[in-house]
Amino acid sequence: MKVIYDTGKIKKVLRKAVLIIGVFDGIHRGHQQLIRTAVRKARRWNAKTILLTFYPHPVQVLHPEIYLPYISSLKYRLKLIEELGVDVCIVQSFTKSFSRMTPASFIKDYLFTFIQPQVIFVGDDFRFGKDRSGSLEDFQALGGTFGFQVHAVKALKGGRRKIGSTIIRREIAQGNLKKAAAALGRPVSIFGQVVTGDRRGKTLGYPTANIFPDGEVLPPLGVYAVHVVIEGKKYGGMANLGRRPSFGGSMNPVNIEVHLFDFHRNIYGRNILIQFLKKIRNEKAFSSKEQLIAQLKRDELNVKKILK
Repeated sequence: MKVIYDTGKIKKVLRKAVLIIGVFDGIHRGHQQLIRTAVRKARRWNAKTILLTFYPHPVQVLHPEIYLPYISSLKYRLKLIEELGVDVCIVQSFTKSFSRMTPASFIKDYLFTFIQPQVIFVGDDFRFGKDRSGSLEDFQALGGTFGFQVHAVKALKGGRRKIGSTIIRREIAQGNLKKAAAALGRPVSIFGQVVTGDRRGKTLGYPTANIFPDGEVLPPLGVYAVHVVIEGKKYGGMANLGRRPSFGGSMNPVNIEVHLFDFHRNIYGRNILIQFLKKIRNEKAFSSKEQLIAQLKRDELNVKKILK
């Protein structure tokens, strides 16, 4: 998949493609349905699929007083979009000036300057332009003027409720991993690059791969049974999500340390996917190295039972 950061970097107008528009934070089951529908149609019409997403999230720009973590980092979002078969992803910087475009200006001066699609797919709650003043009906009417069709894909429901990012964020933050995973269509996960830690885990007999979150909503701090995907292969392990209170106190930044069972490769600098399966205990401080090692041994036995 080709990734273009900002439409201004498009050298040649992208014509006659199938375009998908949305923030798509999380790429949950509803997003997946929309994207798969567009990709399937594009292949039938022998057209390219282009997805236009926005970063940062519009809420973070327009209402900075509201704390809104991502469900997935931009890096993970792009990975998931690529796996769904999209040919080109455009990451548009969302700024206050960009948000001030009227609905007509968004179509005429922005969309048709860089992209001239034949069909556009959006969610059925799609709004666009300044103050979200453009409705789906406005978009369809402008499509008739500029020569493109607009297809709205109905929201997917999980039980009686519409699957949405707000609910998923809440479920993750409250530790309801199974409910969040059901809405996401995959385990709650963090995707990131392994960084060099203080190597303290190795001296304890439990070497760890360390990654730092990138603005994602996190499950409650603690120790988890996890699967870790490295270059397409899945491994079992246990992860500590927290501030390592035994080594520096509660002011440490939150990081994720994962110990992989029966794994001995050097993966510094590699991207790994950590899938949170079940929390086994809260994070806590230990007064001695021996106490910590004893607890890690108990954690290992517990996690291995869960992974079986």
